[in-house]
Amino acid sequence: MIQKKSTRVRKEEIVHAALEVIGKKGLRALTIAAIAESAGMSDANIYRHFGGKDEIFTALADFIGSAVMGKAATIAAGSRPPLEKLKTIFFSHITLIADFPALPRFVFSEDLYLGNRKAAENIAIRMGNYMETLAGVIAAGISEGELRAGILPRETALTFMGMIQFTALRWTIGNASFDIREEAKKLWNNFLSLVC
Repeated sequence: MIQKKSTRVRKEEIVHAALEVIGKKGLRALTIAAIAESAGMSDANIYRHFGGKDEIFTALADFIGSAVMGKAATIAAGSRPPLEKLKTIFFSHITLIADFPALPRFVFSEDLYLGNRKAAENIAIRMGNYMETLAGVIAAGISEGELRAGILPRETALTFMGMIQFTALRWTIGNASFDIREEAKKLWNNFLSLVC
């Protein structure tokens, strides 16, 4: 007997299928039919779990929030030294982008901000929280002497985020024409030379 999957598992499958569609074809190609085909489900099954694309957009924003910002908060709350926390956050974020090329396509899409204010606001709030988390880790690094005195935590956090976002944007626009992980190693080493 085939065991029926739980609603939570089905919703995760639908979100991953939506990410696959966005990663291959962009946000404009995201239709219920495209998600259903990617997930190997019927359109009706998608509607059984989500009321429509707006709810899927919100679920995608929640996924990104948990995968990027939530993970950063968990790392920041740990007991490792601040610089090690920053490095772990940086490379886990880059790995997530490499594993899910749809993330930058979704986050940077004008269609999201013009078409779904709820999901856009969700992303904006979580990005603000991410910046605050990073600023807290950087402030701890300064006070513990791991990072150079005189750098500003908030502005350094924004530089850190910009380093990831611009690299993700270049990688996305260039259709993954360079190894984002190798680029990340060079950027991290350069960042260290600026802040240590």
